[in-house]
Amino acid sequence: MQKYFISTKNLNECIIDKDDAFHISTVMRNKIGDEIIVSDELKTYLAKIKSLSNNLVNFEVVEEIKTDNELPVKITIFQGYPKGDKLDDIIKHSTELGAYEFFLTIMKRSLFKLDLKKKEAKLERFQKIAKEAAEQSYRRIIPKVKDIIELKKINFDEYDKLILCYEESSKNGDLCNFKSIIKSLNKNEKVAVLIGPEGGIDESELKYLLNIGFIPCGLGPRILRTETAASYVLSSISYEMELK
Repeated sequence: MQKYFISTKNLNECIIDKDDAFHISTVMRNKIGDEIIVSDELKTYLAKIKSLSNNLVNFEVVEEIKTDNELPVKITIFQGYPKGDKLDDIIKHSTELGAYEFFLTIMKRSLFKLDLKKKEAKLERFQKIAKEAAEQSYRRIIPKVKDIIELKKINFDEYDKLILCYEESSKNGDLCNFKSIIKSLNKNEKVAVLIGPEGGIDESELKYLLNIGFIPCGLGPRILRTETAASYVLSSISYEMELK
């Protein structure tokens, strides 16, 4: 059954419009009487379609659904900006695995130059990817893609734990830090996870991150691609905290 995130206003009026209405009527080919799930990120309901067209769907609420599929901790992914379209998959899969929010981080080895004229369009596109992934995975919320920002402009003070995914720790056989950190996590803590781009983390960036409290962590004995690291971290945290 497909889930749709809609505004509180549309939820109160029992309507779905724009792209989601088109998806219901044309892509999913739903019919009057079919059931869907609707949510405004505060409450979630089972709903039944009363009428539909390509740009507007009317529904009636059947019952409230009271489930919470969120990770017990809030994981913010600070992803070193990679090449090409890798961010599409990083945001999609990380959302499915429970990420709370994203900062797309410009680092010294990022092969990316920020065009301020295109920034808002990029953020809007990435937010749409997060929304679709959150609907597919029955998340209670849509993770926010907060900003495209340079590393040293980020304030990390609000986070309880700072995890630096650092491949040199794996090469040196230091595999204990990550395991120790995820075992020490407490419910509702805020965790920053920083992942470098394809070229890795520059020495000056490493020094800066260690000075502000990041813990360098190897992610197992194999060296992961930048687009794989967030999925590994989120899966490990889910295993430790959710699969009791």
